[in-house]
Amino acid sequence: MAEDVVAIREGATAGQAARAPTAPAPTWASLPAPLRRACLGWGLAIMAGLVAAPPLVAGLQHYGLPQFYLIRHDMLWLAVTAALLLGFAVVRLPAGRVGRLPALRLDVTAWSAAALVVTIAAAGALLALRGFALSRDETMADFDAAILRSGRLAAALPPDWRALREALIPEFLLPVPGGTVWLSNYLPGNAALRALVGLVADPAWTSPLLAGVAVLAAWRCARKLWPDRPDAGIVAIVMLAGSTQVLVTAMTAYAMTAHLALDLVWLALYLRDDRRGHLGAVAVGALACGLHQIVFHPLFVAPFVLHLVARRRIGLALVYAGSYAVICAFWIGYWQIVLASQGIARSGEVGAGFLGQRVVAFLADLGPDNLTLMIANALRFAGWQPLLLLPLAGLAWGAVRRDESVARPLAGGLVLTFAAMLILVPHQGHGWGYRYLHGLIGNACLLAGWGWIAATARAAPGERRAAVLAVTATTVLALAVALPLRLVQATVMIAPYRGAMAAIAATGADLVMVDRTGIAFGHDLVRNDPDLRGRPLVLDLGAVDPDTLAALCRRHRIAVFDRKTADACRTGRTPCGSASPSTWPSTPRRHPP
Repeated sequence: MAEDVVAIREGATAGQAARAPTAPAPTWASLPAPLRRACLGWGLAIMAGLVAAPPLVAGLQHYGLPQFYLIRHDMLWLAVTAALLLGFAVVRLPAGRVGRLPALRLDVTAWSAAALVVTIAAAGALLALRGFALSRDETMADFDAAILRSGRLAAALPPDWRALREALIPEFLLPVPGGTVWLSNYLPGNAALRALVGLVADPAWTSPLLAGVAVLAAWRCARKLWPDRPDAGIVAIVMLAGSTQVLVTAMTAYAMTAHLALDLVWLALYLRDDRRGHLGAVAVGALACGLHQIVFHPLFVAPFVLHLVARRRIGLALVYAGSYAVICAFWIGYWQIVLASQGIARSGEVGAGFLGQRVVAFLADLGPDNLTLMIANALRFAGWQPLLLLPLAGLAWGAVRRDESVARPLAGGLVLTFAAMLILVPHQGHGWGYRYLHGLIGNACLLAGWGWIAATARAAPGERRAAVLAVTATTVLALAVALPLRLVQATVMIAPYRGAMAAIAATGADLVMVDRTGIAFGHDLVRNDPDLRGRPLVLDLGAVDPDTLAALCRRHRIAVFDRKTADACRTGRTPCGSASPSTWPSTPRRHPP
């Protein structure tokens, strides 16, 4: 990135050179032409999405979280994103004020960025979100972690409560014969990582630490990919560390931060291209496949295996294909192993049968709404990334077309995962940004490194300064403006649910029945520890039959959380940590037999 040029003096002998004076950079300069065109294209694409998405999502058969998040959280920031991208395409920047480009060291930048990411994510998890799990995905990660931390693979369900299994945990459980144990339909990898961290610290540190690992792994990849262009590596790292989706998701218990970290660690090992590297990649892949859902990591790896075949490295491709066949077979059979460890007979509804049923159900739901949902997901993904990530990643097309290094499989992973989600799971539910592409954000950031090289290869000194200024300014914008905005949105979204859980905890009842009628995602309020030791126990009223309810009323003090109480929590009329006397009587009301 040095801007001095060396010229041979006219008449000088061979080998004699003089440093020609550098022409003063213009005070104002445009971005390099390729980057201007990319900003224009992406700005227009986002504008088109903003126009098309509202009527499309309004036409969906069911109003749900995709519409809510897109309209309430993302439309305004997407409009700002489109406007700024279009501005970058036409305006000149004060490049002359940048001065000499700083000689940043890639390693120092990487370690500094990793430390910043860990600090921001940990502060957000512990201080802003305060460890609160909004979604069932997050609560199940902590539920499973509690079981694993106690040294068990599954927790036995007390006999008296087996008939109420689905009322105590309404979702994401496997149909265990006899209902004798809790068995999550999530694989245990993410929960195991949280359990491991929980042995020495607050489990909320897990995702922040993994996000830091992701940054350092991206650095190792960049060193291998561009040994002569550390500036490209710096851009890739800045894009990753400046992603509000990366930062806010790292404040939660979602498995997606672990996917991001392990995918990048896998790539760093793969790029070593030696025996130790490939063996290490297979070992990391074994953990990554078992993080929570088996589908995500193989979608990341598959393009690399195909790339090996295309480059006629058939032996190595077979090693990876065979290894992943064994890995996937193990994780598909994992639940059967757990059942056997508990002395429970094998069940066709667990393991391969369960996965097959899910795939059939997903395919049965395939329809026009899938495309609409994926348009909304793509817009949300764009709105949660650094402003220049997509334009720079798009400029990597030349490297993809020329099949430079691993540019092609990196792009292939993004396309393959997006296509798979279009067909199988277009509805992601809760999530900050589009979390089903979260593990592939590292792909996009590394592609942005190639895009940076393409953008600056023929740029004039002033244009390069303008590009550096644009990357710097948009990173500051992401951290100083977008991140606080997203944290406000997250805390506002969480607040009524946190208040509801505080009100439930303050009842003094033995059991709290949640009447979900009219309560958005009221089932997420039904939370219990695996051993059912905490009080009050929280049950889904709709999953309790009248006879069982009458029997419970005779034996326990029961309170009801209904829409009236939920509205009080939402509007703030019920103080957090206390119950409204009008809603929660001192003697909890009982249901009539």
